[in-house]
Amino acid sequence: MHHALFASLAVVAIVASAQATTMMPVQKNCPIGGEKYESFEIMSTSQFGMRLDLRPNGPAAYLPWDRCPNGFVVWKDAKEFTPEEIAKLTSVVASEEYQRMRKEHATAYLVVHLQRALGVSEADLAWLILKAAWEAEDVKEDLRQCYLAEAEPAMIARARSRTSHDEDWWSASLVAAEIERQRGRFAEALTLLAALPVNELKADDVKRAVIEQIKAHANRRNPRPADFERS
Repeated sequence: MHHALFASLAVVAIVASAQATTMMPVQKNCPIGGEKYESFEIMSTSQFGMRLDLRPNGPAAYLPWDRCPNGFVVWKDAKEFTPEEIAKLTSVVASEEYQRMRKEHATAYLVVHLQRALGVSEADLAWLILKAAWEAEDVKEDLRQCYLAEAEPAMIARARSRTSHDEDWWSASLVAAEIERQRGRFAEALTLLAALPVNELKADDVKRAVIEQIKAHANRRNPRPADFERS
């Protein structure tokens, strides 16, 4: 999943539509176990702006996951799973740990667990861990905070994995600071912001506004998620 989104944030923030998410029912076979089940295909959705942590506002923030009856979360096309992945994931899904996790964790975090079993790095899981925090937001605050605590070092690792200060580097670096703010770690958030090479940005770059807005919330000691405010 590519999340170099600050480049388009200025446009996204002013796009509005009355369109909700529409889905079409389809029959599928679960790649783990082969059981047939009724699922869906997303035909359309809409977004009304974006938050400082890059969560979209509107129906796009609540797209459902494709889940098999056995609890497996199908995060990519079923045909894309290799025989080796299916063999490894079959034992993971059947485990008592995973079946317990189904009752306790956000769906996105189940995908994190499954991808960790496949050896996916924390840097590559950073956005997925953050998505788990979004899913937990309206359900269980202590769980959201646990996910945020995992997402922050993963986001830092993602930024460090980049070989240049490209859009992905900036997205990961800025969101790492925003995660710290949402954890109530205001000094740490400000430290991360202060270390950013702002001089590399053009005067009208939207990332400058993002930095100032995160900084303002941190200085007010406000840990609540916040929308990007277009001036």
